[in-house]
Amino acid sequence: MRTAFAMVSVLALAACGGDVTDSESVLGSPELAVVEDGAEPDERSDEAAPEDAADGASDDVSDTAQEDDGAQPVACQDGEETLFSCDAKGGKQIAVCGKDGNAQYRFGNEVAEITLDNGKFASVPYSGGGEAQIAFSNGDTRYIVFSRIVRTNFEPGEPNNPEITDGVMVVRGGETIGKRTCIAGSPSAVDVGAGENYGGVASELFYEG
Repeated sequence: MRTAFAMVSVLALAACGGDVTDSESVLGSPELAVVEDGAEPDERSDEAAPEDAADGASDDVSDTAQEDDGAQPVACQDGEETLFSCDAKGGKQIAVCGKDGNAQYRFGNEVAEITLDNGKFASVPYSGGGEAQIAFSNGDTRYIVFSRIVRTNFEPGEPNNPEITDGVMVVRGGETIGKRTCIAGSPSAVDVGAGENYGGVASELFYEG
C-alpha cells in the first residue's frame, strides 16, 4: 500500500510539474479517550509534533463514539479491503477496512474498541511527496488517518531524503486534541487509489496538522 500511495503521489506531482526524486492512531479506549503519543519521538521523523514529544501524555479527553461490543477484530478480514493499517505506540492497532462502499475506522488491540464508518478520502501532492487522508466524523470531532511523505532536502542534485509519517489525528474546533503515530516499518499506507470506490477523493486535505 505504501507503494500505491507513493505512485499516486508521483503521478500527481508529474501532472503538476513538481520535482520528484526519491519518492519512495488510535486514539481511543472503550470510552474513546484520546491518548497522545508518549515521550519517544517517531523513529521515522526528525522532528516530532508537540503531541508526540509531550511527557506523560494525558488520556482524559473523552467523547462519545460507537463502541464495538461484537468482538470485531481490528485487522481487516476476508472480503474486506485494507485501506490502511499499522501498529501504533502503546500496543494498539489502527486499521481502515473497506466493504460495500463503506470505509470503516477501527482501533484497539486485537479486538476493536472503536469503530467509525463512512470514511472520506483526500489527497494532495507536495514537492517530492504528498499526503493522503481518510476522515471520519464523530459528532464535532474528526478522526483523520493520514500517510505523509515530505521532502527534506532541496539541494540540487542531492537525494530527496523523504520524511515519512503515518498515523491518526483527532481534531475538534479546528485544533489537534490528540495524535498517535505508527511504529516505523509497520504501516500499510493510505490506499488513496481505492478512494474512488468510497465516494471519491477530495483535492484538499481535511486538516493540515
